[in-house]
Amino acid sequence: MPSVGTPVIRRIVGVSRSSIPHDRLLADLGLPVEPEVPWTGQSVDADAYYDLLERVAVPDDPELPFRYGASISADSLGALGLAMKTAPTVGDSLRRLMRYVLVLSDTLDYELLDESDGSTFALVGRPHHRPGAALANECALAAVVSMIRQATGSSFVPRQVGFRHEPPADAAPHREYFGCSVRFGAHVDGLLLDAEQLARPTLLADEGLSTYLLAQLDDLKAKAADRSLTVVVRGVVADTLADGQPSKSAVARRLGMSERTLHRRLADDGVNFQTLVTHARRDAAESLLQASAHSLADVAFLTGFSDQTAFSRAFKRWTGLTPAEFRRRGGPGT
Repeated sequence: MPSVGTPVIRRIVGVSRSSIPHDRLLADLGLPVEPEVPWTGQSVDADAYYDLLERVAVPDDPELPFRYGASISADSLGALGLAMKTAPTVGDSLRRLMRYVLVLSDTLDYELLDESDGSTFALVGRPHHRPGAALANECALAAVVSMIRQATGSSFVPRQVGFRHEPPADAAPHREYFGCSVRFGAHVDGLLLDAEQLARPTLLADEGLSTYLLAQLDDLKAKAADRSLTVVVRGVVADTLADGQPSKSAVARRLGMSERTLHRRLADDGVNFQTLVTHARRDAAESLLQASAHSLADVAFLTGFSDQTAFSRAFKRWTGLTPAEFRRRGGPGT
């Protein structure tokens, strides 16, 4: 399932004003008190992150996301933070975040959307229906604005900020932090920026250092992909096979993202959705045939086939054996 790196958790706990001791908050998540190397190591389930935010910020601390955002620096984001800071322009910096955000968290996904009055740097693929998720989205965009301000050395102000969730009782902290109008009930969580803002140069643009950092990030992203969306999607597919072959739109809804976002993220990992589904069905079928006493009809049902005949045809196409032959041999060997 989607997860969040423990450095995010530690920073949230660090800026929390909850009466609950910080070491207890960490212990409740199974984390030691001692800090770890920034942006590496463990992660926690995304729902546990949302639970934490609800525990420490709802309803008494609406300013927590903005303390979190202000606490984020290039150094605290490791290679990604420095790559953003040394990009030529704000737009380049944001595109680097879009490309490499997986090294921070696999719950985050950004897109740059064309609008009639500019471009929206949008946070997509994450839910907003529960308070903790809404707060997490506020934290993310507050951190993005903080990074832009540091990169440009200015009090950078978006043209507008939008959030999908309903407005809080008092939105003054939001307006004060972002410095612009904040719209709730928007169609997307994002920052509206104009062309001039995207073209604004950064203070530390450095082509040589950027080349080095981007090579590091390519390696980190490749390692992170091993535990990223492909693994999560295969798990969702396997969980839902008994309801029939899952569609891409159904899997996307379950993951809280659009079908378009799911397609793009899988494509970034070089994965085809239908191929992924086929592999998940085959793996499930082989496991059930080897390790259970289920009838062939039951195995067909549990792997998403409407009947045993269709299952048998597909299984022989995959393995060269009928399900009965496979079971009799105890596996794929001759």
